[in-house]
Amino acid sequence: MYKGKSYKRRKRRLMFARIRTLVILVLVVWGIINLFQNSGESKNDDKPVDSQNVLMEPMNNNGVGAYRQDNQEVYDNTDKDGIDYVPDSNIPNSYADNENSPAYNEDSDTQNQASEEVCIDDWRLILVNADNPVPDDYTFELSGIDETRKFDSRAIDDLKKLIEDCRRDTRGSIWAQSTYRDRNTQKTVFERKVKEYINSGKSREEAEELAATSVSRPGTSEHEIGLAVDFNYAKTSFENTNVFKWLMEHAHEYGFILRYPDGKQEITKVIYEPWHFRYVGREHAEVIKTKGFCLEEYIDYLKNQE
Repeated sequence: MYKGKSYKRRKRRLMFARIRTLVILVLVVWGIINLFQNSGESKNDDKPVDSQNVLMEPMNNNGVGAYRQDNQEVYDNTDKDGIDYVPDSNIPNSYADNENSPAYNEDSDTQNQASEEVCIDDWRLILVNADNPVPDDYTFELSGIDETRKFDSRAIDDLKKLIEDCRRDTRGSIWAQSTYRDRNTQKTVFERKVKEYINSGKSREEAEELAATSVSRPGTSEHEIGLAVDFNYAKTSFENTNVFKWLMEHAHEYGFILRYPDGKQEITKVIYEPWHFRYVGREHAEVIKTKGFCLEEYIDYLKNQE
């Protein structure tokens, strides 16, 4: 009888041990899968390619990033060729400069055609690229995301809310790596890229032309107007993260668009940049997303409205 009881006890202990082992294995596998889904980066990817010389660390629990000096270069694939930015007074009310106006409805393309009008000189739609430099008289106020990074004061609350909600919904890592840059900073970025090409054997003229295909010349970068934000590390692999997928589904709800979509290079003259988003306001962002436009196409679309 004693041997029978002892055998049963050993059998129960063995069964419990197997259950514990199985539970541990399941937790380990789940943790590995969750880590890869949320990061989208390997350990060797932690340093951005051609990233800015002032590199921002991931944000803390309050959505604020730490700051450190880094000798790596700044990366800015901003706008190249685009349409002229011309104020237009014959635009339907559905695109009015009103944050509280209803979102555009694709099923009613002609809604409010004969009602109040709006101009394309809406500050949220200012087009900055190689053909449309920042106007000399363009002024705006900046507010700080943290001690280092700044954004247009009129849009910063939407940016902060986007980051907060994305972190909550995805439990992923998202931070604003690069936002506003002044003219001198952009000049430094551009000259560094030019020097790379000169060191590879190109003439100054050739180097500038090549550099301009990936880095905006001073005065032609969206970052200089405080409405552009580069999220996380400036790498195409960002598109594989849950954070990017969330942005593609919800960024327009906060007034942001993917500025340089894949397949629009012929129009924007800029490579696909999954990390670069631009603030245009909620109602404009809704139309751009619904119709699959880039910013140049949207402005052209507005200019051609009856």
